[in-house]
Amino acid sequence: MSLYHESDHQKLAETCAALGTDYRVVEDRVGLVTPRVICQIINEACFTVQEGTATMQDVDLGMKLGTNYPRGPFAWANAVGVERVYAVLEAMWHDTHDERYKVCPLLKRQALRGEPFAV
Repeated sequence: MSLYHESDHQKLAETCAALGTDYRVVEDRVGLVTPRVICQIINEACFTVQEGTATMQDVDLGMKLGTNYPRGPFAWANAVGVERVYAVLEAMWHDTHDERYKVCPLLKRQALRGEPFAV
């Protein structure tokens, strides 16, 4: 969770205590946490396919069975929207210039064409 005003920390603590949930305050950055992680998984899956290591179907099945994710990375990208995945990674790259956010050419091509992955 990120806070717009530091003074809201006490309200957040009280609300989460009443709900019985844990929380962690993070810096307000592009991509936040969950979208950033999901988009990176999708991006790495694209590199795997682009390099010829596996097919999209193999990667999706492997992630579902191996990690118990509800979807594989390509099915997830289609559900979220390939263009959105690309936009998050591009924003993270421009914000941080961290190599891990460089968009795979396969992902970029699909996003710019406005096409889902064929899984």
